[in-house]
Amino acid sequence: MMMERNFKPGFKIDLHIKDLNNALDTGHGLGTPMLLPSSVQEMLQWLHNNGVGQGDHSAILKWK
Repeated sequence: MMMERNFKPGFKIDLHIKDLNNALDTGHGLGTPMLLPSSVQEMLQWLHNNGVGQGDHSAILKWK
């Protein structure tokens, strides 16, 4: 789908954000560094803020 630039929703970015929030909360609660998930969350939040939150996770290609 990414190669075809098909961003039809499958698993939406907004759902990834929700799941990553849960993972980050758990990791931080355990005192675990969460560098990569934090970076991914920042990318997904940018997409959400720029109108792509209801798009499929393949819309990560739109991140700038």
